[in-house]
Amino acid sequence: MTKFRDIECRDAVLAWDAVEPVPDESGRVPLLRYVNPKEADWPEADFVVNPPFIGDKRLRLSLGDGYVDALRNTYTMVPDSSEYVMYWWHKAANLARCGEIRRFGFITTNSLRQTFNRRVVQYHLDAKPPLSLIFAIPDHPWVDSVDGAAVRIAMTVGSTESIDGRLCTVWQGKKTLV
Repeated sequence: MTKFRDIECRDAVLAWDAVEPVPDESGRVPLLRYVNPKEADWPEADFVVNPPFIGDKRLRLSLGDGYVDALRNTYTMVPDSSEYVMYWWHKAANLARCGEIRRFGFITTNSLRQTFNRRVVQYHLDAKPPLSLIFAIPDHPWVDSVDGAAVRIAMTVGSTESIDGRLCTVWQGKKTLV
């Protein structure tokens, strides 16, 4: 087995000084408070690829109330109704626009096109310097292999490079390039 010395096992979007249990004798699930939450620093990289997928409805169940509250208070530009990947999308877009990474590519739900997630994308497309979507599939079928859930996803690649982007659509399982 090859060892990679540059892989870290840690939270990639949120950092904190300490985690404290919040006293609640009637609570069934421990509530945690994240002390001094802030954006996590990312190591030097050229490319960033997908984080774990967690939809907005399952964030609290998967990550806990304290973590979600700290995340939302830290990333105020990302709407509360956004899925977890949008925090990564925002952070990666900032890094690309600052020249710290070359590109990023993420799979999101197709809600990326809806108003609450679109605000994050549009902010970076309109910013100076602007981000470009150099590849996008806005609506693609996806079946979860674990529970068989069928959802629709979007795939995007962001960059500040001045190249023509590619928009792809899927019709009846066949890819059509536009």
